[in-house]
Amino acid sequence: MPTPISREVTKEPLPFEEHAASVVGRIRTAFAELFRAVNADATRPQQVARDFGLNKNLTWKISKIICEADAGNIVSYLPGRAGLNILLDSFKKSGIPANVQKEVRDALAEFEQLQEIHAGDRETLEAMLGGLSRGSDAQQQNEAQRKLAFRGNSTIWGVQARMQVCVNIISPSDDPDFVDLAWISGLIDFRRLRRDAVWAIASTRKVDDQGNPLPTEDIESIDPSMSGNGNAPLMTEFCSQPTPELRLNRGADGFLRYELVEGPIGNTASTTCVIGIFARRFVRRTKLEGDTLGEHLARLYTPAELLVHDLFVHRDLQNAMGPSIHLYDQLPIAPSYPVGGRDQGELPVFDTVQALGPGTRSAMVPEFGPYCSMIDAACERLELNSADLMGFRFRLKYPPIPSVALFRYPLAD
Repeated sequence: MPTPISREVTKEPLPFEEHAASVVGRIRTAFAELFRAVNADATRPQQVARDFGLNKNLTWKISKIICEADAGNIVSYLPGRAGLNILLDSFKKSGIPANVQKEVRDALAEFEQLQEIHAGDRETLEAMLGGLSRGSDAQQQNEAQRKLAFRGNSTIWGVQARMQVCVNIISPSDDPDFVDLAWISGLIDFRRLRRDAVWAIASTRKVDDQGNPLPTEDIESIDPSMSGNGNAPLMTEFCSQPTPELRLNRGADGFLRYELVEGPIGNTASTTCVIGIFARRFVRRTKLEGDTLGEHLARLYTPAELLVHDLFVHRDLQNAMGPSIHLYDQLPIAPSYPVGGRDQGELPVFDTVQALGPGTRSAMVPEFGPYCSMIDAACERLELNSADLMGFRFRLKYPPIPSVALFRYPLAD
């Protein structure tokens, strides 16, 4: 009778999210049982460090693993082999059972398997777990990664800015189906790292729900001294001197782009460039089929340390008083937002919308002193009382590029 062929059965790995949740749960339980075996209180890591002669940073990390429910944060808290051996050796003197020690080691071994199967290295696994996280620690980790990207992008593109500002002000129009819009966009302390760098400081267009370009009324400069087709709509009072040189690029894609031309590099040549435009009856106030949402975008293409994106809403526009914030990538792997749909390309947002209250006094930006005066200048040009406005703010350190950050609200019925 022939000898049967032996075949090794390879177990199909679990999907990452399911496998990660299982492993993280096992690690947390194993460490909790370890602390329980020696009557150590995980909520008091400093006391545990004193009782067992351990480094307080080590006990703090174990405490975070036990007490934090967010799987995305566990990588940064896991001790190395040396730290784990120190912990187990110290607890062993208190007589912890061998099976409790073994379970801790086995749980960490399974974590290493998780890394090998799904990621290959610790940095990639941390990024993957970070995508599952929504806590405050995840926000800090996400910011740290964006800071690294800012540094790399500054080198690649040869430019960077200390801050990017984007302001939209909406108020009722003389046509009840539309609103008037003022729009301000600026780069604060922009500097080139390469002399040949040409940079679009801002771009604008308006589209319907499907991303189809819509016609616009006449666009005017907020700064009256810059009115006229031959001038870029700079708000000269809020720009550095000498006034930055801009050129207008009218793209076939429907965008108007305001470009900073080539120039010298470094801190001594840094510039602050703010443009401001307004238009009557610019965007809809009421819904139409295929045009049901109000959205105001900040296009994030410049490596910047900080984004301040504000929306000021006239008190009569109640439908826009609770805007949500969204962040979408603008990589060329799919149609640019919103052509690809509002469910595609959305990035996680950990920061929330801040209500600024009425008027502009509470809208101060410590990083840019003239900010409130800039908003007041726009209100004066639109013949608006700033006290009639409610402000909403989104702040984001090291915004990812290329992307768009947008306020969204439903149009009125």
